[in-house]
Amino acid sequence: KSNVHGILPREVFTGLNKLKALDLSANELEGTIGKELGGLDELQDLFLYDNDFSGYLPPEIGKCVNMFNLYINDNKFTGNLPPEIGNMAQLRGASLFNNTFNGLIPTSIGNLNKAVALYLDENAFTGPIPTEIGQMESLVDLRLRDNKLTGTIPTELGRLSNVETIYLDTNAEVTGTIPVELSNLVKMTELHLYDMNLNGPLPPELGILKELIYLYLDGNELTGSIPDDWGEFHSLEQFFLTGNNLSGSLPITLRGLQSLEMFRAAGNDLTGTIPSDLGKLTKLEYIYLEGNDFQGDIPKELGELTKLKVMHLHTTKLSGEMPPEICNLKAAFALEVLTADCGPEQIVCTSACCNCEGP
Repeated sequence: KSNVHGILPREVFTGLNKLKALDLSANELEGTIGKELGGLDELQDLFLYDNDFSGYLPPEIGKCVNMFNLYINDNKFTGNLPPEIGNMAQLRGASLFNNTFNGLIPTSIGNLNKAVALYLDENAFTGPIPTEIGQMESLVDLRLRDNKLTGTIPTELGRLSNVETIYLDTNAEVTGTIPVELSNLVKMTELHLYDMNLNGPLPPELGILKELIYLYLDGNELTGSIPDDWGEFHSLEQFFLTGNNLSGSLPITLRGLQSLEMFRAAGNDLTGTIPSDLGKLTKLEYIYLEGNDFQGDIPKELGELTKLKVMHLHTTKLSGEMPPEICNLKAAFALEVLTADCGPEQIVCTSACCNCEGP
């Protein structure tokens, strides 16, 4: 950051036609980027992020056919993304997040088959997710979150064989089911599909994604049970299912999630007992199971979770005595918060152990 401010002179684009790299990031520059940008046909790297640039991105940017990196995020650019961006076939990184771009994402974006990163998040794009994104065979990181997109998740995304991260979350009008084709993305480590309008069952086929670390599906309308096959997520650290319409019991196969640190399944219609095998997930630090229809006793084996910091079990139908093995975690200052519905017909627990939600 150089504290450069003011409007960028046009001469930067008209008098430096052999320029290969321009980095003016993290300053206080403002104004628009004119069509003169297209004259920099040897430009490889354009870094204008974290400024106050505004206005439209000129269609002439498509003439910058040698550009590798386009980083113009964290500005105030607006209007449609010009379809000419699809002419920039050498582009490796396209970072346009946190602007106010709107309109449709151009289908020509699929021509960027050398791009590794596509960041269009935190804008106001509308319309469907282009199926042509599935042609971006080099893509590793796809971020379309926090827009106004509609339609369904294209099955064509299942062709992105190199992708590791997908952020589609916070698009409240995207509906339909989770495509089974996503199970082809065996390199994927992060799948962010929360705060959408997805429905239907959880695809058992996703259990093949052994590299998955973060799976966020909360805040949808998903139904059915948690698939047994999802116990194969051996690398999974954070598993969020809160705020859906899931039913059935917690599968015993969840004992296979040996890397799990945070499990959120609150606010569903889950039933049955809490499996004692959850006590084998020794890395668990946070468990949120409140707002379900679990019944029966709380398994004492949960007292084996020596890293446990927070466990929410309130607003359920659990009963019996809070196992002393769990209260011992509270006494040892390991467990910080333990919520339950306390009462003679509910959980018998002292205030020293539980944060009681009942009478």
